[in-house]
Amino acid sequence: MPVMRAVGMRLARNIPAVDPRQMPLLRSNATLNERYARALADAGIHAVWVHDDLSEGIEPRDLVSPAVRERSARAVTKAMEGARQAVAGGQRLSPEALGELHKVVDDIAESVAQHPGASVVLDDLAAADAYTHQHSIDVCALGLLLGRELFGTSGWQDDRGRRRFDDVDRRLHLLGLGLLVHDVGKMRIPLAILNKPGRLTDEEMAVMRSHPDEGADMLSGDGYSPLVRAVVREHHERWDGGGYPNGLSGRHIHQLGRIAAVADVYDAVTSERPYHPARPPYRGVEVILDDAGAAFDPEVVQVFRRVVHPYPIGSELRLPDGEVGVVARVDPDHPDCPWVRFPAGERPVDTEVELAAA
Repeated sequence: MPVMRAVGMRLARNIPAVDPRQMPLLRSNATLNERYARALADAGIHAVWVHDDLSEGIEPRDLVSPAVRERSARAVTKAMEGARQAVAGGQRLSPEALGELHKVVDDIAESVAQHPGASVVLDDLAAADAYTHQHSIDVCALGLLLGRELFGTSGWQDDRGRRRFDDVDRRLHLLGLGLLVHDVGKMRIPLAILNKPGRLTDEEMAVMRSHPDEGADMLSGDGYSPLVRAVVREHHERWDGGGYPNGLSGRHIHQLGRIAAVADVYDAVTSERPYHPARPPYRGVEVILDDAGAAFDPEVVQVFRRVVHPYPIGSELRLPDGEVGVVARVDPDHPDCPWVRFPAGERPVDTEVELAAA
């Protein structure tokens, strides 16, 4: 629910601090007053989960459980501090600096495996300054979900394009590790460029677009798998060759990089950033589907369509006439027609028809 509309309501979830090692800003069941609501909005938190009559009994299905997210955020923050120190010292990043992230990948993979349905709920309660580590966790989780589904149904592709079903767990682990550090190269990008709210100049854009190569270079020492470097270097490459840093296209992009591209863009679109507000999940799904075969591997997009629903359980849905409801159920075979609970009762909403005027 929009944070200013939630004044006077009890929170249904903790509001995490910018530094995940600190106590939450507000705890679940706390009543949100106007002062706190404005402070959250100023920090870049524009939506919160609340207890209300309409959503009573509706439990969002988190792709990453709150406990796993909290542990993961602490470990990612620690690893990124190590990366900053390496950059400051002009060094590459040692594998030991990322040691704890292997456990993070295992925890996230287990959480994804226990995910009971396909309504992906990524974190939307993080302050703007906490975006980096939450983005890494969410991209990792979504990428692992896509990888599990793709490798489980179609196998993975080796260098000769052959489909294989062996060694899946190891590849998924390396995919997850690469996704957790996919933006590590941004440590070498000036903050003035990283956090610039307006449009970047051509020169600034060239610097920004160097971060995948910078990240791969930071992980170029002994002890890093080439698969991890492929994720880091190629997550901004595009199926049609319009990406960067090397303009690769089609199957010249590593399969793990193609998975990373979809996960990265979806989370970026649905997250609050200095240069754009967070867009709702259904808009994020539209972006991915619209670019199938252009920016994104069509096969990965097919998998994405199966596992990421545009109207997650627990999300708010507003009809063109102003009626507001909460998504209560989603039929995997008909994700565009969720069951929505309104004050007058629960009914299916054909979003292609009823939201056409929105």
